[in-house]
Amino acid sequence: MPVMEFQIPSSIIYGDDTISRLPEIATPNGEKVVLVAEKKASELGITNKVKRTIEGYAYGVILYEVPSRANTKDLFEGVNIAKNSRADVVIGVGGENVLAVAKAIAQFSTQELVQEEFKSHKRFGVKKVRYIEVPYLQTVSWGMMPVTYIIDETDNIKKPYIDKDSRAQAIIIDPGITEEVPTDEVIFAAMEGLAYAFDGYISKKATPLSDAFSLKAIEFLSINLKRLALEPANIKIKGNLSMGTLLASLSIYTSSLGTTSACAMGLDAIGNFSQPIGATLILPHVMEFNLTAAANKFIQIGLALGEKVADITVIEAAIKSIESIRRMMIDLKIPSRLSEHGINPGILDQVSKVAAQYDFLTYLARPAGRNELNEILEAAM
Repeated sequence: MPVMEFQIPSSIIYGDDTISRLPEIATPNGEKVVLVAEKKASELGITNKVKRTIEGYAYGVILYEVPSRANTKDLFEGVNIAKNSRADVVIGVGGENVLAVAKAIAQFSTQELVQEEFKSHKRFGVKKVRYIEVPYLQTVSWGMMPVTYIIDETDNIKKPYIDKDSRAQAIIIDPGITEEVPTDEVIFAAMEGLAYAFDGYISKKATPLSDAFSLKAIEFLSINLKRLALEPANIKIKGNLSMGTLLASLSIYTSSLGTTSACAMGLDAIGNFSQPIGATLILPHVMEFNLTAAANKFIQIGLALGEKVADITVIEAAIKSIESIRRMMIDLKIPSRLSEHGINPGILDQVSKVAAQYDFLTYLARPAGRNELNEILEAAM
């Protein structure tokens, strides 16, 4: 078993109306706040709700709105705003791209030298800009991760920004906020979480702890996605899915991303194709690719998906798991081929080139280079 190191510096606060705790967490002493918000969150009224919650407690609140595909340009504009305003806290409100940028804004704005006077000596240090994460659509919680992937404006590719000391002070997950989000976006975010939980479970970096998070994420997400297919108007189910994607984030945190996320990032870069949708469509094909490399693990995956896998072979259990995902996609009315979403097969070679560059691919159960990734993508067309 690989060495396991486990520590989450971020406080994770989950539950209905937890957004009301923002003042005590972000602005207990009247701090200056930069609110980095996805424009879509503003359209849904979520940004205004967050702003109203802290306005009476903060010294000042500067709203900085960014697009859903926030990139390095938005990052460095945000850093200038945070530095010029001498912000104490950055609060990120949005989806995964925006939250990744918000976290990095706080990270890069921490450069102010401060001096503390003691009786016997002086001590110099760096004043940190704190970061609070409020996902309106719970996907990967980058706030807890030591690495963040941000779209580079020069080539549209997500590049890693690594700083083990820059984490969110708190991640506030309020299922009530998710209930405001369109159902199709919630479905793809949940499927992305399920895909990454699969990546984490079969990874060479997996441990018993990450396995527990991965399997519980797969179970929780599949149960609630199946319920949502039957009850699409039930907004409470949408809120429940945010717990499943939180478990998937903990799976990645304690293990690693893998083939699904690499292919999804490649599609995002070359095809401007939504990463959650890309991960959803690629997942069954990545499962097939790993059918022999991680066959024993598919028994537990099948159980987590609610399949009966007793008294059948390991390979049969693996096939049932893949079929279960495909049935779920049909029930959720998700077109399963990349071509049905307008992807041109001519870009797949470039997509696989981008996907093959990510360092986390060293932990794959079955090694996959550019050629293998291209085969997976072609199978998904």
